[in-house]
Amino acid sequence: MPKKSTGTRTKRSTPTKRPKAKKPKVTLAKNKVILLSALISGLCVLALTLSVILTKEPGAIPLQKAQAQSQAKAEKTAEKIQTPKTNPQKQEKVAQKQQVKPAVQQKKETKQSEKPAQTQKAAPQTQPVKKTENVKTSSNQNSQIASVTPPKQQEQIQQNVPRNRFDLPPASNGATVVIIIDDAGRSVENTKRYASLPFPITIAVLPKLPQSRACADAIRAAGKEVILHQPMQSNNLNLDPGPGKITADMSTYEIAAIVKQNLLELGPGVKGMNNHEGSQVTSNVIKIGTVLDVCSEMGVYFLDSRTTAATQAPQAALERDMYIFEKAGPYLDNDIDRAKMLERMRETLAYANRHGRAIVIGHVDKSVKILPDLLSEMYPEMKAAGYRFATPSMLR
Repeated sequence: MPKKSTGTRTKRSTPTKRPKAKKPKVTLAKNKVILLSALISGLCVLALTLSVILTKEPGAIPLQKAQAQSQAKAEKTAEKIQTPKTNPQKQEKVAQKQQVKPAVQQKKETKQSEKPAQTQKAAPQTQPVKKTENVKTSSNQNSQIASVTPPKQQEQIQQNVPRNRFDLPPASNGATVVIIIDDAGRSVENTKRYASLPFPITIAVLPKLPQSRACADAIRAAGKEVILHQPMQSNNLNLDPGPGKITADMSTYEIAAIVKQNLLELGPGVKGMNNHEGSQVTSNVIKIGTVLDVCSEMGVYFLDSRTTAATQAPQAALERDMYIFEKAGPYLDNDIDRAKMLERMRETLAYANRHGRAIVIGHVDKSVKILPDLLSEMYPEMKAAGYRFATPSMLR
């Protein structure tokens, strides 16, 4: 019996050997873990070194370059802003401040140092400041629009702002100015000078001249008002009013036929007519009455140029219960002189203030080198003063 028990004990001792067989597997797994951890740590070190290198190249170096460039730009703008009136001591102080302060503060200082140096004569030097101002997004940018605006735009703005350099009185009594320019038909180019004026204007075209129809077309194309400048015989028989004229010795039938032919010659859209010379005809109530009959038939108005105080046009219109216009104010260009024409325009405005409107007359070829430019210069100030511009057809 004791021997059997020992035999069983020797058989049970075998399970103690099983853990020893598993030991190599455990040591193999640890080796792999060590290798993998070493490999991973190496990759991490490599990634860290690469990240350090990459962050240094795009970050630190360009930051230094950006600071250097901003300082260089600030110095350039400070040099360009300088004018003969600037104080060199102040410039040195500004330069020292710019080296210490950041880029944003430098832009503010250049902007402040620019204000005393800016004048109308130094307008071209404001262009470099525009580059620094465009970087800002604060509300201060709106207060510096004038300094950032390019010189050409500044000149346009200054031209558009009425400065009342003509010292015009303010409009009163609904003052309206009606300007008639006579004697078109000889030069299309001169006619276009008046047709391009920036306000309503009426241009009267002489008939049967080589460029009569072309002038009428140019006026229509510019959107201005065309009327017939009907030649009529003057009291001075030595004066020839030109082709297409009517005289006091003509019959009413002849007068009517000539006027209708002249109106049709200028093409469509003729709004009215006025007399070229014609004191002998306008002083004859029958003859001028015939002209008014044609105007009524053709649907156009008549404007009496009042070449004579003895005109019978108002009486003839009264007999026909017809409304006509009359020149009311000075001739603008009796004297071919800018100062004189300016005086006539002052008289025109004074007349319009007293009577509500003025109807004045100038001449295309006579004053083309002076009057169009003068009217163009005066118009913004006259408009700002409250004066209105119209044509006779607008007042019917």
